[in-house]
Amino acid sequence: MTVYETKIREILLQARISKAYKGYAYLERAIFLVLEDESRLCHIYEEVYARVGRHYGVAPTAVEKNLRTLRDAFWQNSGFDYFKDQCGITLYNRPFPREMIEILAEQVLKKIKEEQQ
Repeated sequence: MTVYETKIREILLQARISKAYKGYAYLERAIFLVLEDESRLCHIYEEVYARVGRHYGVAPTAVEKNLRTLRDAFWQNSGFDYFKDQCGITLYNRPFPREMIEILAEQVLKKIKEEQQ
């Protein structure tokens, strides 16, 4: 397991994002892909959802749907507070899955940087 993979899991655990959803594994992989190449956020469907779908043998639309379901559950449980307290971001509406991936990827990088100091 790489440093990125370990930190992604730590961040998702800290955020209390449940592994009970199919979207959890998709989110882990999506964050990893974005950490490898941030420009993938500009072409989220082709560069992230399609790659995650190929990795898990599902359609990109299934990846997107399951990420939305996971995001909705996260937002209802602790999402607003997590983004406000841990990320310093106040969101009044649920973030798009792309935004959630981006914010969580930034948290992973922040945690890695903090631990290197």
